[in-house]
Amino acid sequence: MEIANLIVKLDDLKTRQSQLNSCWGKTGNRDFLEFMTELLPMALHAERCSIFISNPEDNSAWIQCGTGISEKQIKVPRENSVVGEVIATGMKVIDYDLDRRIGAHDLIALKTGFTAYNTLCVPIFGRSTHAVAGAIQLLNKTPEGAHFTDGDIALAGRLARHMHINIENIFLGQQMADTITEMGSKIESIEDYLLDHGVPL
Repeated sequence: MEIANLIVKLDDLKTRQSQLNSCWGKTGNRDFLEFMTELLPMALHAERCSIFISNPEDNSAWIQCGTGISEKQIKVPRENSVVGEVIATGMKVIDYDLDRRIGAHDLIALKTGFTAYNTLCVPIFGRSTHAVAGAIQLLNKTPEGAHFTDGDIALAGRLARHMHINIENIFLGQQMADTITEMGSKIESIEDYLLDHGVPL
């Protein structure tokens, strides 16, 4: 009877795991964020825009969406990266000398074939936690030699405030995703154990 109950519980856990995966797979309104990465370069005259999500577990940030980039294609460390600095300090960064110094942007250039010369990066704060949940990064102000204006900075900051619910949902969803993965691993271990001991599932 105990084995039968365990199998029923395993089936229930697998169903719940599937439902959680489905739920968190849709979180964050990714269509809205992708639209922002298309709109911002046009509005602020930049070549590219990316939205990063903070990952406090390993002090890094990964890309949620961006111009010509797929989700999680890029991951940057907190140290020696503009995005990492913005997430760590909660302050905007404007840098016109990216091509003159070594940093995470060099590894990204090798991976994507895109060279960044200048950037405007602003933090996205979580609505409930007030911690920095992510960042918006614009690359290569156009035309060449142009500088990001006060208006550019203000608009990027306003949009970051509008994105905070979406980003926080994804930020919190990371923790849920880790729990779901761990849960799935434990279910598989139990199933393997039962099968090894001749218990049909």
